[in-house]
Amino acid sequence: MTLFFYVKTLDTPKDVGQIVCDDNSITGEHPGDEYSWIMEIDRNKSDYWKIRGKYSKLDDLTQIAIVYRIGDTIVLGEIDNALVSNFVNSLIEKYGFDNVKWLLT
Repeated sequence: MTLFFYVKTLDTPKDVGQIVCDDNSITGEHPGDEYSWIMEIDRNKSDYWKIRGKYSKLDDLTQIAIVYRIGDTIVLGEIDNALVSNFVNSLIEKYGFDNVKWLLT
């Protein structure tokens, strides 16, 4: 299943995505054992961003979510339901429960 978060805010898509990325960086016990989420702009669409997973030992980045604006709402979409906990706490803490909605597809 795929999840979409809708955040009512005037913040930019990059700012909202960065809040989630900042809470999803992990350093392991061994040197070079680092995993983080980063923001990348979508080359094909202006103001569309991607949240990607980056592991220091691998060159490939994994796709975590897309982030874009619709009106006064930022959408964080195409999120695997296994990653919900990585998003929900950060978004509700920053924007409040009333400003964060989600849709499971």
